[in-house]
Amino acid sequence: MIKIKKNNPFIVAVVVAGLLLFFQALGWLRPLENILTNAVKPLAGVLYNWGSDLEVSSSDGVNPAELEAKIVDLQKEVATLIVANSKSVETVSENKKLRSLLDFSASSDWQVVSAGVIARDETAEDGSGLLINRGMRDGLRVGLAVVNEEGIVVGQIVEVKDTIARICLTTSPGCQLAAAIQNESKTQGLTDGNLGLTIKMSYIPQLEKINVGDTIISSGLGGNIPRGLVIGRVASIFNESNEVWQEATIEPLVDLNRLTIVAVIIP
Repeated sequence: MIKIKKNNPFIVAVVVAGLLLFFQALGWLRPLENILTNAVKPLAGVLYNWGSDLEVSSSDGVNPAELEAKIVDLQKEVATLIVANSKSVETVSENKKLRSLLDFSASSDWQVVSAGVIARDETAEDGSGLLINRGMRDGLRVGLAVVNEEGIVVGQIVEVKDTIARICLTTSPGCQLAAAIQNESKTQGLTDGNLGLTIKMSYIPQLEKINVGDTIISSGLGGNIPRGLVIGRVASIFNESNEVWQEATIEPLVDLNRLTIVAVIIP
């Protein structure tokens, strides 16, 4: 007579398998199957893709040295495309500025000489001056106004040579312009750079009525700069009743750190 041990592993496995088949037929194991399937699916996908990549690499016969060379070539191609795209962006930006400058030139009554900014003027006290690629050969002289492509005053010529000129920016200390406020009384004054950040307008009579937001233009006094060129907008006003004059802080309407193309106004 054959004796069956209670702890026989084979018997235990048969019993467990039978129970699992019975539970599966009843549908009791379906929730557990779904959980296991969802858990294993991402890993299966990764293993499949890995295997496919290995199969392709093996079938193509690509060795590590050839693969590294291809990577280097692709990196060079990407670098070339980045440079080309950068040049394209700059070209579009410059063309847009030139079109605006042409529109301004066509609508003005003065001679307009376009110029490119070639360098920062390191000789300026605050380092905020600029050098442009036009000079005496182009009819430029000291004292002329320099504007951006929209016709807003950004500075004034302070030194001229044959083919280059040095300009001070409106925010540079010592860069003074005869100015007027576009208010009812056409108040006049003198602008000067303020720490390279803003513009200060001085010698405004105490009794003159000025407001924040008023537009500041060139007054035309002196003869080198025509009247009506926009300089900026009043940002704040400083006045005291016991003073003869009041002052205004003028906010530039141009980012003077991004000038690449300018124009010189010859009245």
